[in-house]
Amino acid sequence: MAKRRSQGTRALLEEMGSLEGIAETAPDIAGRGVRVVNIVLDRIRPDPAQPRRVLPEPIRNEFLAGHLNARQALERWEALVAEEAARLGRPRPDWRALLERNPDDRNAETFETDPPGTPGPEEELLRSIVATAATIRHGGQVSPITVVEMDNGSYFRIETGERRYWAHHWLNMWLSNGFDQIQCIVVPAASPWRQAAENTSREELSAIALARQLARLLLDLYGIRPDYSRPIPNDWYRQALEYRVPRGEGDALRAALGGIQRAQFNRIQALLRLPDSVWELADRYRLEEKRLRYVLKVDDEALQVQLVRLIVTRNLSAERVRQLVESGQLPAILRGAAPPTDEERATVSERVASRWPTLARQVTQADLSLVADQWVRRQKPDEVRQQIAALRRLLEIVEQRVPK
Repeated sequence: MAKRRSQGTRALLEEMGSLEGIAETAPDIAGRGVRVVNIVLDRIRPDPAQPRRVLPEPIRNEFLAGHLNARQALERWEALVAEEAARLGRPRPDWRALLERNPDDRNAETFETDPPGTPGPEEELLRSIVATAATIRHGGQVSPITVVEMDNGSYFRIETGERRYWAHHWLNMWLSNGFDQIQCIVVPAASPWRQAAENTSREELSAIALARQLARLLLDLYGIRPDYSRPIPNDWYRQALEYRVPRGEGDALRAALGGIQRAQFNRIQALLRLPDSVWELADRYRLEEKRLRYVLKVDDEALQVQLVRLIVTRNLSAERVRQLVESGQLPAILRGAAPPTDEERATVSERVASRWPTLARQVTQADLSLVADQWVRRQKPDEVRQQIAALRRLLEIVEQRVPK
């Protein structure tokens, strides 16, 4: 077993934090060998080992292999969203209108301009990039990305901030007026621990992304680092299945993963056993560990993929997935022998209508500050704004219908 590495990366993380408030701390950071500069986008490359995926996996692989440039990757993604929207019966998103929307305009009723229905995963993720681009366009780049100088300055590799990088590319593609550079903090050495802090603080990771993050940090404790001279396969992360958390490192490692408990750590690590095809589906649709844990109990890889597709198409609950797996009839069920339940057949509106009265009653008994903290932490800012607008409209309708 490889020798465990030193505490250096975590010490650096604790010393520098998330690098927020850069305007106030730039002189101090510069004194520690860290530079704050504007760098042309074409000289920057994403980290192939980044646990959080931004681009759809097939497009990401082609981009990292050099078969697509950044503009072509975004155009390919845009086309993918158009195909997805057509399948779902939705109009193609109006990217220009979304880019024009000022995120700080609290009076904007987003539900009046967005088409009805639920966006597919590709549209939802690209919308998050466009929302970030709109924020940068209207308010400037508040947080620089962090990069590491590679090959004597021939290029820079992103440590944190890949979504801001793609948002700048989107602005450069649509506006072409000064967004070809991005503000960067050039750090002396990359730190997977600082990267993990950024990932967990910005937005809740999917279960598969969290499994990759866990693997990267655990392997880092043993001095095992990615080989950037070749593509980073999923099997590189799967090495972490062979390692246990070193004595005395558990609390720091779980804290870096968002403060998960020991039992949850073991369940997340177990997800590394799932095949690549399941990783891609589960990651893109942001399936939770509580649903994926039952997929691990299925021995056949083809059945695992079919089960995950069923989970996605019918939005099966964890309890329903458990019932299917433990029924002993999973192959027959996946062939279509079992019809969907009433809950699975119900529309989104019907499901919300049936659950809302109970949830509303529970809200009156809850710690609203805690609810608000978790809501903001687990959702994207643009999503929270849309949900607030929809809730305001719901409250207006309810107030009109409640007898006086």
